[in-house]
Amino acid sequence: MNSSLKWFFKPLINKIVFLTLLIANCINAQELTLQDAYSLMLSKNGNLNASQQEVNSKKEEQKAMKGLKYPSLSISGMYAHLENDIGFDLNEERTMVSGLLGLPDPSLLGDWNFTVLDQNLGFATADISWPIFAGGKINAANKASKIKLELSENEHRIKENALTIKLIDYYFKLKLAIEAKNLRKKIYETIEIHSKHATKLFENGIIPEVETLNAKVALSNAKRELQAAKKDVSLATTAIKNLIGGKNFNSASTKFIVPSIQVSLQEFQQKMIQENEQLKFLEKNQELAKIGVKVENSEYFPKVALFGKHSLWKDNLSLVDINWVVGVGATWNIFNGFEREHKIKAAKHKVIRVQQLEKQAKLNLNTYTEKLYNQLEKQYEQYNSLATDEELAEKLKYMRTRAFEEGTGTSLEVIDATLKMTQIKLFKIKALYHYNSTYGELMVSLNQTENFFNKI
Repeated sequence: MNSSLKWFFKPLINKIVFLTLLIANCINAQELTLQDAYSLMLSKNGNLNASQQEVNSKKEEQKAMKGLKYPSLSISGMYAHLENDIGFDLNEERTMVSGLLGLPDPSLLGDWNFTVLDQNLGFATADISWPIFAGGKINAANKASKIKLELSENEHRIKENALTIKLIDYYFKLKLAIEAKNLRKKIYETIEIHSKHATKLFENGIIPEVETLNAKVALSNAKRELQAAKKDVSLATTAIKNLIGGKNFNSASTKFIVPSIQVSLQEFQQKMIQENEQLKFLEKNQELAKIGVKVENSEYFPKVALFGKHSLWKDNLSLVDINWVVGVGATWNIFNGFEREHKIKAAKHKVIRVQQLEKQAKLNLNTYTEKLYNQLEKQYEQYNSLATDEELAEKLKYMRTRAFEEGTGTSLEVIDATLKMTQIKLFKIKALYHYNSTYGELMVSLNQTENFFNKI
């Protein structure tokens, strides 16, 4: 190829390469692994993002609560214009005094109309206050704000775990729907071939017409089930898209985990009590309730604070000639109608309430763990049993098909063998779905989400 032709085709070749890479990237982008779906959910799901904002709000509230330990400095001021000057007119009293003194002219004593404040006046001051003792309420308030932050983080993780369990279930439900659709398609194609074969055998006078009718009915049923399976795939896809922020995809590439024997139930139950977020949520609430008792007990102690004031500016306030003042103040509520006592009892009842909830929660979690564990064992046993049945069903289908082709078997026998094999395969796929969904739920509840994703 000469240089002129190379010059002509080079831009075209570059465009073709670019389009090829772009199409390849688009195809790859349409594949969705469970790990990718999880990452998208964490960043795009509106409920999780809203929950994260609640955590951020509690962080700021905790920082604000730390301000109780520090002094408060403020500046205040006022400027006013009165209708008249404020003063005292004592000229009548001056006349009386001049009479007593024998003075012929009261004005000799001067003008006794005194002005105390001009009609224009103003001031500005700097004030400082610093609580130095509040019976432990300040420290308790800071501890409470820290626990509330931890509770919000705990609630966020609970919501995240709940959505993760839902995502895992939806994802493997989609895998189930896709596998079922592929199986239904394969069965449809198999029965379609059988139907055509039966028609040819009937036309050649080898089998009666009733055999072709059986094949046609089976083909119609297979077509209907294939259409239903496609709808199941569409619904499962929509459910996942809703969780991951609407991202489009056309395949779920993560494979099912093959069922295996798990560790003992007791180990799972022990880990559940140690790691479950809902139990941690109750433990934090118990801490918060105990702090509530300390807050109510603080009402028995006096509140002591330092204060100070400095005059920054004065206008026409000659009577107030103090530039600064400092001091210490205290208040002590001696009796308030037994309000404190009842509030303390109420706070203690809250502690007992949370303790009882925590006790029951541990029992519930043990039962919940046992339920999941038994489900795993059940699906493990069913999967292994169905794997053996599948081999036998495939062998039976082969034998029935050969017998029909040789004229010693019926169409119903072939269809029956095909449907039996289909049913076994569907049960096997469902066992895989239930095992994976249950295993994911168990691992997320144990706070082992990352370990679960590392196994798939």
